[in-house]
Amino acid sequence: MTDTLNLLALAQAAIKFAQAATDTTQHRERLDSAYFDWRKDSGNLGTHIVRNDANWVLMMTATADQYRQLQNAKGRERRAKTKLLKLANRTEVM
Repeated sequence: MTDTLNLLALAQAAIKFAQAATDTTQHRERLDSAYFDWRKDSGNLGTHIVRNDANWVLMMTATADQYRQLQNAKGRERRAKTKLLKLANRTEVM
């Protein structure tokens, strides 16, 4: 019975990791889109923006929410991966 429960927990962890990875990808795409939209709306579409110049600061400020959401998603993905690997190791040992 415990083998079945261990496999169930492992499967659930794998599903959560897959969902977290998909969520991270979606948030990365939203951030890239927000960067593009800002560059287009501000007239900087063909301009190379250097880190920490005035345009970069404005773009980072305008897309701060999308950036924060990506960072949160990446954290959830890391935690889900860690849990999955821990369960996989525990299941492999048994």
